[in-house]
Amino acid sequence: MKIRDFNRGWEFHSDKSAEAQIVNLPHDAMLMENRDKSNPSGGACAYFGGGKYSYKKKFNHDEENKNVIMHCEGIYQNSKILLNGEMIDERPYGYAAYYISLSEHLHSGENEIEIIADNADTPNTRYYSGAGIYRNINLLTAGESYILPDGVRISTTNNDTVHIKTEMHGTGSVHVSVYEDNVVVAEGNGNDVTLKIPNAKTWDEESPFLYSCKVELIESGKSLDSVMKRFGIRTLVWSGNGFFVNGKNTLLRGACVHHDNGILGACSFRDAEYRRAKILKEAGFNAIRSSHNPISSHLLEACDELGIYVMDETWDYWLVHKNPYDQANENFLKWWKQDVESMIQTDYNHPSVIMYSIGNEISELGTVKGQELCDEIANYVRAFDETRPVTCGVNLLLTGMAQKGKGLYSDSDNKNGSQSMDSMPTSAFYNVLMNKMGGLIDKMASSKAADRVCDSLSPILDIAGYNYATSRYQKESKARPDKCFVGSETLPKTLYGNWKLVKAIPNLIGDFMWTGWDYLGETGLGTIRYIHKKTKENAYKGLPIISGSGVIDICGTPQAEVAWNKIIWGLQDEPAIGVDPMQFPEYTRAMSMWRNTDCVESWSWEDCDGNKTNITIYASGARVELILNGRSLGKKKVKEGKAIFKNVKYIPGKIEAVNLDATGKEIGRTALQSATGNTILKLEAEKKQLRPNGQDLCFIELSLVGENGILKMNADTEISVQISGAGTLQGFGSAVPNTENSFISGIYTTYRGRALIAVRAGYEEGEIHVSVSTDGISEQTISIQVKGEE
Repeated sequence: MKIRDFNRGWEFHSDKSAEAQIVNLPHDAMLMENRDKSNPSGGACAYFGGGKYSYKKKFNHDEENKNVIMHCEGIYQNSKILLNGEMIDERPYGYAAYYISLSEHLHSGENEIEIIADNADTPNTRYYSGAGIYRNINLLTAGESYILPDGVRISTTNNDTVHIKTEMHGTGSVHVSVYEDNVVVAEGNGNDVTLKIPNAKTWDEESPFLYSCKVELIESGKSLDSVMKRFGIRTLVWSGNGFFVNGKNTLLRGACVHHDNGILGACSFRDAEYRRAKILKEAGFNAIRSSHNPISSHLLEACDELGIYVMDETWDYWLVHKNPYDQANENFLKWWKQDVESMIQTDYNHPSVIMYSIGNEISELGTVKGQELCDEIANYVRAFDETRPVTCGVNLLLTGMAQKGKGLYSDSDNKNGSQSMDSMPTSAFYNVLMNKMGGLIDKMASSKAADRVCDSLSPILDIAGYNYATSRYQKESKARPDKCFVGSETLPKTLYGNWKLVKAIPNLIGDFMWTGWDYLGETGLGTIRYIHKKTKENAYKGLPIISGSGVIDICGTPQAEVAWNKIIWGLQDEPAIGVDPMQFPEYTRAMSMWRNTDCVESWSWEDCDGNKTNITIYASGARVELILNGRSLGKKKVKEGKAIFKNVKYIPGKIEAVNLDATGKEIGRTALQSATGNTILKLEAEKKQLRPNGQDLCFIELSLVGENGILKMNADTEISVQISGAGTLQGFGSAVPNTENSFISGIYTTYRGRALIAVRAGYEEGEIHVSVSTDGISEQTISIQVKGEE
C-alpha cells in the first residue's frame, strides 16, 4: 500500500477554548494545559490538567484507491474516530497503535476525519502520559489487491536463513527480493518463502547490520503493490546457561525508559528518538525496557540502526486499578488481546526487540486469578510470535501483599498512584516505602511468600523478571537452574553489587536500572532536594516537574555516575571526577532511595570560594590521588569503583584525579577546569540542515560559559528564545527539577548552566532563524537551512 504522511494541517479544538488552532502531528495537547497543584493528576502527571480534544482534517478521496486505511501510532487516550460525522472506530488504551479501514465510509471527493482524544478524567496514570495525537498518523491506499499492513513477517531460523511470510488481500502472486546495500542477494516467489543469504551478516549490538526486503504483488506482469521492510539476521536462545544472541552469551546492560521526550512532552519524532538512543548507547547501555507501554516505531528504528536490545512492555496494570480512571479491569479485559496484537505487529520485523514484557508490578500475580490471566496472556503472545521470550516485571512485595488480600492498589478508588507530597522525595506511597525501607523490601523478595509466587509464575514466563529483588538472585538461580531471569528494575546506586551478581550467576542475564533516562511526572522520585536550614524552603521554586531518577537528564546530559556505570561494565578505563553542588551552603540535602548523588563533572562554581564539597572519583584502579592547583590532597583506596574525598574547599583553578594501580603506577588521569571571565551564551546546533517535511528536528544545546568556553554551573538565568522563518519552536527547557515555566512558551530557566532548544522544520524551503537572549548577556543567534527532498 502507498503510505502518505497524514500529519499536516489538523484543526485542533480543546474543551478549554472555543478557538481552533491548526497543528501538525505529532502534537501533545497536555503541554497546553495549565500546571496547578490542585489538578487531580497530581505529581504523578507533573500537575498537568486533563482535557478533551478534537482533531479534524479534510481530505479528498480518489475512487481509484479502493482500499484506504488510516494508521494511528499513538493517541492518548479513549480515542474515537469519526468519518463524515459517523463514528467508525475507537480504542481506550492510549499507547496502542492501530489501523482503521476508511474504505466503506468514504465519499467521492472531500471527506472529513475527526479524532477525539478524551483525557478529561484524571488521575489515570502514575507518570506523565501526554494527551492527544502524540505519535504519527499515516494514510495507506491501494487498489483491489494489496499486501496487508504489517502483512510481511520476517524471521530468522539460523544465521544465514530467513523466513518471509506475506499476507495479502485480493489476487496476484508474491515475489520477494532481499537487498544488501541496494544489491539483490536472494530472491524467491510465494507467500511463504525461505531464503538462504550468501555470506550473511548478522545483527547484534556490536554490528547492527540491516538488510532490506522488497515484497511485490504481481499479476500479469504488472506490479499491483509493493512493500519494503528492513530486518536483521539474528537468533535468540535462552536457558539456564544464559541469553544468547547469534550464539554469543549476552549480558543486558539495561535502562528503563519512559515514553516521553522531555521538552517535547510525549511527542515522538524520529530525530528525537534517534538522539536519545544514541546518547544511551554512548553511556554504555546495550538494552532498554520500554516502561511501561509499547515503544514508538521511531525508537525501534533507532535501536535497530544503533544496535540496542529492546524489552517491549505492554501495560502498567491488568485487573487492579492503580488510579481511579486508568484502563484497568473492564477496559483491560475487553481490549487486551487487541493491544497485544498491535504491539507484536509493530515489533515483529525489528531485530532489536528480543523480549516481550506483559506487565509491570501487577499485584494480582500473587493470586490464582492473576496467575491464570498471566498464563493466558503469555500464551496469546506466543501464538503471534514464538521467536521471542515472554517476561513480566514482578514486584514481590506487591504480590506478597496481594496473597494476603492486601495491597497498595486494592480497590477501584485507589489514588496511591497519583498522590503527591512535596515534603517527600516521591509521589506515590510505594515510592515512599522504598525511600524509607528499600533494603527491607529487597529482603522480602527472598521470603517464603515470594517463593510461592515465583514457583507459580515459573512455568508461565519464559524469563522471570524481578523488580527490586536483588536478594532473591542467588536463591532463584539455585531453585531453577534450567531457566534464566533478569533484574527488570533496580536502583542505579546498587549497580556495582548487581553487576557482580550478573557476572557470577550464569542464568542471571542482566540488570535494568530505574532509570537510564529521566522523565516527566512521578515528580521528585529521585530528586535530591535542597532545603533551607531555617525556612525549610526548597532551593528550586515552582512545582516539581521531573522524576529526577535518571542517570541521564531529560535533555540528554549524562550525570557523573554514568562514568561509574561504564567502569563497572568494563567499558571505561579513564577516571572521572564528580563534584557535589556547592552553591547552597545554607541548605541541607534531602536524599532519595533512587539517587544517592547529584554530583557533576565540574569545577566551575562562581561565588563559591571557600565553600566545602565532597568529591567522588570514579576509577578502575586500586587507588586514586586528588590534586588541586598542583597540590596533592591525598590518596584514597578505591572501593566499589569509587573513592570519596570529603570537605574539600573550593578554590578556582584546576582539579585532577590520578588513577593508580596496585603498585602505585599511574594508569589514567583526568582534570576539570574553572570558567573564567564574563558569562557568554553559547549555542551549538546538532544539525546544519533540515528537510522541508514538517518532521525533522534540530536540537540546539544552550550553555552559559566563561570566556574560556567552560560551563558555569551556577550562573542560571531565565532565557528567552525567538524563532522565525522556515520552522517553529517545538520545545525549549532544561532539567531544572521545579519550575513555573512551560516547554512551549519560549521562556525557561537554565539548570546547571544548560538548556535545550528543539526547532521543527516547516514544509517550505528557507532558513530558520533562532535568537536567544537574557538580561545582562549579549544576544546570540543561529540559523538552520531547510531544503532538499521531503
